[in-house]
Amino acid sequence: MILHLIQKSPFENSALSNCLDVINKSDSILLMQDGIYALQQDRINHLSNRLYALDVDINARGIHTTNTNFTPINYSEFVALCSQHKQTISWF
Repeated sequence: MILHLIQKSPFENSALSNCLDVINKSDSILLMQDGIYALQQDRINHLSNRLYALDVDINARGIHTTNTNFTPINYSEFVALCSQHKQTISWF
């Protein structure tokens, strides 16, 4: 079980696409920093993986989405999420 950290916008970087090419069903994804912009893509709506997004990054970027396929989390929950997974991979 791996936690994948997506930190770059999918509109200017291939990090999300590369991640989705290798991710397992038991893995989770955390959108953070400019990776939050992935919430504006339809591709995210159809993922069966657990999807999280840092609430401070959502608010800082003024993202408003109708996507309900993710769970907003704070920094404390981020730390807990990291400890629940065997490995963490950062995608740039």
